[in-house]
Amino acid sequence: MKGASIVLAIVGLLNWGYAAYRTFTGTPFEDSLPLMIGGLICFTMIVVLGAVGKKKG
Repeated sequence: MKGASIVLAIVGLLNWGYAAYRTFTGTPFEDSLPLMIGGLICFTMIVVLGAVGKKKG
């Protein structure tokens, strides 16, 4: 589970970073919003995986 959490954290941070970059370079916020939501989903999945791992162990 730890490896999956690391990968999800990297993907989530990359999504947020690219969304911020696009927003600051002039892309409308509405076009970058799906990237931000994708990052939020990645971090939510980390929390869920952590809860499932504690429940199993």
